[in-house]
Amino acid sequence: MNSSELRALRKDTDPLADEIVTKYFTESAFDRQKTMLFFDALSKNSDPIPSGLPDYLEKYFYETEDLPSWADKNKIAKGEQLFSIYGPQILMMLCVKSLPMAYSCGDGAQVLYKTGRLIEQNGVIDGVNRRLMETTQFVISVAQENGLGPQGKGIRTAQKVRLMHASIRYFLGKGQDWDPAWGQPINQEDMAGTLQSFSSLVLEGLAQSSLKLSQEEKDAYIHLWRVVGHFIGVKPELCPEGYDAAHSLGESIFNDQQKPSDAGKILAKSLLDFMEYMLPGNLFDNLPLFFLQTYMGQKTSEVLGIGWPPKNPLGYFLEKIFKDLDSHEDDGEAFGKLVAYFASKLLFSMDHFYYGGKKARFWIPPSLRENWRL
Repeated sequence: MNSSELRALRKDTDPLADEIVTKYFTESAFDRQKTMLFFDALSKNSDPIPSGLPDYLEKYFYETEDLPSWADKNKIAKGEQLFSIYGPQILMMLCVKSLPMAYSCGDGAQVLYKTGRLIEQNGVIDGVNRRLMETTQFVISVAQENGLGPQGKGIRTAQKVRLMHASIRYFLGKGQDWDPAWGQPINQEDMAGTLQSFSSLVLEGLAQSSLKLSQEEKDAYIHLWRVVGHFIGVKPELCPEGYDAAHSLGESIFNDQQKPSDAGKILAKSLLDFMEYMLPGNLFDNLPLFFLQTYMGQKTSEVLGIGWPPKNPLGYFLEKIFKDLDSHEDDGEAFGKLVAYFASKLLFSMDHFYYGGKKARFWIPPSLRENWRL
């Protein structure tokens, strides 16, 4: 798609979800309790369908729960299998590739900044951790085995995310500090770019990590996320089939939207702080920065204000250790082992994270725990 076509998408949102959310918040006078009930139902309620909401909201969940007619269950299963094998590395890619690339899109980063959930509040990092862990949980819910099946958690989770997006659009659109030049909050271009950052960009990151995937594996993982895109309200034409077409669309969007912004730089710093916080001790200090710079490259690193060239030698030092332990390894294989080690440590820390004296709500299915040796 060319730039003018992509820019036109910044005016498009998700009429179905927007209509439901607008009805909920306008059918009676605004009150804070009603607002909190809605957001709690979407983000915290563990019931398959949130309780205590109007009938038309329950109807939404039932009427949008079926797989699209074009969904290929065999491809979905192959995509889930890829996640079961490389899940820790895939989840690491969220932090070192997917989210940073999204933050580098200056206009889209404004939404995340304005919601305030990804930025430390008064020096307290819990809110940052919670939101990033919610994102990780979303990926686990939709990509686990049978996550998109009738009894899986993925479809309900995606349906809730769709309404959450519409809620953010509703409130930001009514605010005084939203610049129309940024487009509609969480518009179709931004949603399509985010979908690619979670799918084709992740696969690119796995290749950078010396993991060699077949075309069939890559196409299957793209198909899985194409189905997820359907459930979160991305237009069908913005969910292309196959890795090559999907990656091409993602590149077009990022090339169109990438530019420096204060919002993107603040978000990138919060992400680095999150990873540093999740890795106890001092041994791995600045290793998250090394990975972020390595996966982002010079242009995006400079857009995010994280500096270039990579200044921390620890990553190279550790990579050399992995290579020296096995003289038959080349540099790529040693880097791949370093990635796998870092990914496992990061996931372990997230799985054992506490805030406010309580263990974070973070659920990993037993089968994946076994595969990932948690």
